[in-house]
Amino acid sequence: MVTQWLTPRTRGDFCKVGIVDSQETDIGLRRNLFDWDDLQIFHAVATAGSMSAAANALGCQQSTISKRIRQLESRLGSQLIERRAGGVMLTPAGESALDYVVTMQRSAHQLETRIAGRDRAMEGDVTLRSPDGLSTYWVARHVPEFQRINPAISLKFIGDQSAATGENLASLAITFVPEKGMDTQAEQLATLHYVPVASREFIETYGAPRSLADVMNLRFATLEQYDRSLSLWGEKTEAADTLIKYSFRTDLSSVLFEVVRHGGGIAMAPTYLAALYADELVVLDYDFHQDIRVWLKYLPGSQGIGRIKCVGDWIADIFSRRDNPWFREEFCHPREFCDIDVIRPQP
Repeated sequence: MVTQWLTPRTRGDFCKVGIVDSQETDIGLRRNLFDWDDLQIFHAVATAGSMSAAANALGCQQSTISKRIRQLESRLGSQLIERRAGGVMLTPAGESALDYVVTMQRSAHQLETRIAGRDRAMEGDVTLRSPDGLSTYWVARHVPEFQRINPAISLKFIGDQSAATGENLASLAITFVPEKGMDTQAEQLATLHYVPVASREFIETYGAPRSLADVMNLRFATLEQYDRSLSLWGEKTEAADTLIKYSFRTDLSSVLFEVVRHGGGIAMAPTYLAALYADELVVLDYDFHQDIRVWLKYLPGSQGIGRIKCVGDWIADIFSRRDNPWFREEFCHPREFCDIDVIRPQP
């Protein structure tokens, strides 16, 4: 039996094993072949962080995911993941296996694009992985202009929580963490600067805080980092979290901002939103801000493909630090680039 690497066209097809029977297949060769589906399922579990999230992303039963992981671990003779109450964690062997699987997926992607002869064509599909907030509030507003100039390129956006398998394998990614592997090209795209904001509606309803003590009695909303291995905020923010009682939590930044925008509380928000919604927001100036670097990451070999380079150049252009001061590495206060109300509570 020779195993084929399947590219699913519908959810649920992924977990069907593609096998071609052949009486002539050499038994020794058969024993040395991997089931690529098992490797991709392992990749989905590793990137999604839990068996249930991977099963949901792939359209499989969780029991099927568990069975295929056990099958792969038995084949390799090593434990790849540790099952914990909050999800799964990779073992050292799992970390090594994930590196190999990612490389294999990239190689398969390059094979498809190169053999198909689409390297130089300025047409076809391009998949971009991006955090939901940046996709919703910044990138999406520039898509119509890109489509007007490049009508033959079809864009697909996927969130950074989606399993990176099959049709969700992105050629480009906007990410907060540069790839550690040396075979991946990552370019610094921008810096997001976060400041506390609230809506005008919130201030009109609950009043403007006159002191930090007043602030602590107001409603706060926060983004729960869904990848706990990433420490995007520093110790200063963690210390503040111990003093604040949050009335709303979410792991979706777009949901967080919509709650704040419609009067649901105070939250840290990137300063580019102050520029976009200066007539709706108020900045609470506590001499406190945080910053996160944003990177543009290319799948190895994809930067030389015409349509992918076109999308990458477009992304770099809309994040231009020259034209958009809120993306510069140095902090630029919102009052410097937009007419937004600023409240400065007294100590």
